[in-house]
Amino acid sequence: MKKRIWRDFLILLVIFLGAWIFLTYYPIVDSEVVKESYNERETEIKEKLIELLEFEQADSDTTQILRALGELKHLVSDKDINYDLYFSDSKDINAYALPGNMIVINRGIILECDSPEELIGIIAHELGHLKLNHHTDQLLTTLGIELLLAGNSSTAGEVTKVLTQSTFSRDMEAEADDFAVKKLQELGISPNYLAKLFKKLYTKSDLVPEFLNSHPDMNKRISKFSKYPFEESKLEFTFDWLKVKNSL
Repeated sequence: MKKRIWRDFLILLVIFLGAWIFLTYYPIVDSEVVKESYNERETEIKEKLIELLEFEQADSDTTQILRALGELKHLVSDKDINYDLYFSDSKDINAYALPGNMIVINRGIILECDSPEELIGIIAHELGHLKLNHHTDQLLTTLGIELLLAGNSSTAGEVTKVLTQSTFSRDMEAEADDFAVKKLQELGISPNYLAKLFKKLYTKSDLVPEFLNSHPDMNKRISKFSKYPFEESKLEFTFDWLKVKNSL
């Protein structure tokens, strides 16, 4: 059953990407029709991802981490984009944006955050990728090529790796960082919180290669966030961060 789901998902994704590339270079229909078709396909892909990768959506009242993530999601909002936040029980130290306006936060990155403000910075960064449509560009340039070459022989692990560990360009990372800085300032949070997190990860680079490999120019990014004076956030939360982390 699982194998059939993966096969259907791969077929859907290849068809979607092929149609998108063709219509980009040979526009034979109205642009609004293309946009509508893209949105429909993106929703299908999102549903498949949730089914296959077993993410848990924030806002659920079932666990401490889902309640906490739901609270953070409501803080990190944007009037132009409605996104869904998901928790993954993966130990990999990472977070990523996916089709269908999804942001996925791994258990690994949560455990590295000393405060919810640091995690807010990570969520804001991924929201920047979504708002700027970086995930769409990533699919067309990386996922599409790899899937077309792999064909039906792709395994669940290979596809998951492409989806969750593909690297954004340095320009895209810089743009998402700038968005995160602006969002943190709107919330009264010093961007230096992200500098603290990245410095911590940088000193443990032998333990977190996935995060560092997918986020190039770490020293420059740390310098960007460090130039903002550090001030303790005045935000109040309904949860105890240490208890949330201990529950994982």
